[in-house]
Amino acid sequence: MIGGDAVYSFVTPAIANYWMRWWDPKEPGKNKAKDAPYYTGEFLDGYQNKITVEAVGNPTEAQKEEGGKLSTRVAGFGVIKYDKPDRTITFECWPRNVDIMDPNQEQYPGWPVTISQFDNFSPKTSFQLPTLELSKEDQIVTVKHSATKEVVFSVRINGKTYQPKVLELGSYSIEIGEGDTPITYFDIQAEKTNRKKLKVKL
Repeated sequence: MIGGDAVYSFVTPAIANYWMRWWDPKEPGKNKAKDAPYYTGEFLDGYQNKITVEAVGNPTEAQKEEGGKLSTRVAGFGVIKYDKPDRTITFECWPRNVDIMDPNQEQYPGWPVTISQFDNFSPKTSFQLPTLELSKEDQIVTVKHSATKEVVFSVRINGKTYQPKVLELGSYSIEIGEGDTPITYFDIQAEKTNRKKLKVKL
């Protein structure tokens, strides 16, 4: 389970794990949670990309040495649950041959992991666009870079108030709504601290 400035990624275990996979860094991760395993936290991957490891289903030493049994070397499956009212996503990681309906069964260590929908685009360093105050709730908001027309992000917000954040200063367009009649505002400036408000009647 990997997060960071980009989206979260979840690689499920194989149902028949012939080739074992594990994450075993030489140094403990930076800024890991208290009492979390050494292999969680912030790292650079093999391509020098910044990643944050939240949880890993690593094989035990006994499983590494055992070999030969497909079902014992951290084989399993993943389940992803979406809570639409709460806008949360829960990632579950289960060992093979368990009954997930049995409350006494346990997932692999570190799971489940629950994130907010908005954690998938939540940069640590960002700039603000005006706060949107909408007449209708739960609308789709799409932000595009004015110069390149590139979509920065598109999200269905929760409620009627939302402040978009972007990665750099500049001019942006904000499209609000869905279907054939969205409303678009052009040349909206991003600021480090933006206290402006944009009232939108849909």
